[in-house]
Amino acid sequence: MRAMLFASVASMIDLFNRDNIDILTDLGYEVTVCANFKEGSVYSKEQAKAFKEELISNGINVIDVPVPRSASDILGMVNTVRILRDEFMKNDYDILHCQSPIGGVLARIAAMPFRKNGLKVLYFAHGFHFYTGAPTANWLIYYNIEKLCAKITDVILTLNKEDYLRARKFFDSDIRYIPGAGIDVEEIYNTICNPMDMREEFGIDEDKKILLSVCELSERKNCLTMIKAFLAADRDDAVLVLCGIGEQMDMLKEYVKNNDAEDRIIFAGFRNDIIKMFKSSDMFIFTSKQEGLPVALMQAMACGLPVLCSDIRGNSDLMKDGYGGYMYAPYDVDGFAEGINKILDSDTSRTSAFNLKRIKKYDISAVNTVMENIYKELS
Repeated sequence: MRAMLFASVASMIDLFNRDNIDILTDLGYEVTVCANFKEGSVYSKEQAKAFKEELISNGINVIDVPVPRSASDILGMVNTVRILRDEFMKNDYDILHCQSPIGGVLARIAAMPFRKNGLKVLYFAHGFHFYTGAPTANWLIYYNIEKLCAKITDVILTLNKEDYLRARKFFDSDIRYIPGAGIDVEEIYNTICNPMDMREEFGIDEDKKILLSVCELSERKNCLTMIKAFLAADRDDAVLVLCGIGEQMDMLKEYVKNNDAEDRIIFAGFRNDIIKMFKSSDMFIFTSKQEGLPVALMQAMACGLPVLCSDIRGNSDLMKDGYGGYMYAPYDVDGFAEGINKILDSDTSRTSAFNLKRIKKYDISAVNTVMENIYKELS
């Protein structure tokens, strides 16, 4: 038996599909991973290369596909479909598990002729681009494309309630809900760290509270609102640490510099020790304007941090306003500033306990059980 795990970029396989590779292997499948290992990832080229070598050393087949990131790259999309169809013709696959908006569409188009031979197609929607409050163009383009693609998909997995209900109502496919990509709650809980290590690395005084954000520094993650809110809160007793890289990094750094806040706002870059960063911080702040079901928010809750986040799809599945922290509209700078002050000026022990309890239902064990059952159904 053969199974293909496909994503536009290598980091999506690494971050969300390691357990799926193990599940398929344990079920007796020969697994092939297809993704772009050269560009478009949140990983560096060196990290993507190391991940590729790790997969190969573990007996996983790897195909480096130059999946385009832009819908305007027509030639790139045609080339991706051609590569995948050639692979499907050479090898008799039983399952295609695909994800990511552009890549997921291309993979399903490539798989169309082979479904009559028994190929089962599973699409994991990490968050539809059409959502409540999304631009009209998103609805005109992405909604209609996904509705058409649903007809050539055996199972669509959704990880938040809004996507699930909408897909159930409008799409012609088997729609399933899954509680996210899963996190290992127990492993996170048992992770030991010395909070002073983070303070020493970045020169943060012991008496300063640490507000942590973990996200790609992109327009979608709306980091500028977070920075503005932190400055508006006017806390001399706190620092804001941003973990992540992205196309807006230079712009954000320039904004911080122009506001004379370089001593209070720290850009930590890409980190391999995120859980230790969480456990060394006092609160988590997340002002994203679009999410599926954010892993970073789940990790923060599993570390017992009080949370300040945007009131959007995905975040609202995880968070309960006023219990685990506070939620505001994505661009509500004054609201987020108010939330910062509320959390920093209060006893957060009950908030932490609430988040720790609430996040347990998103444990990786629950997700893996669902995935194993679906793979068995498709076999």
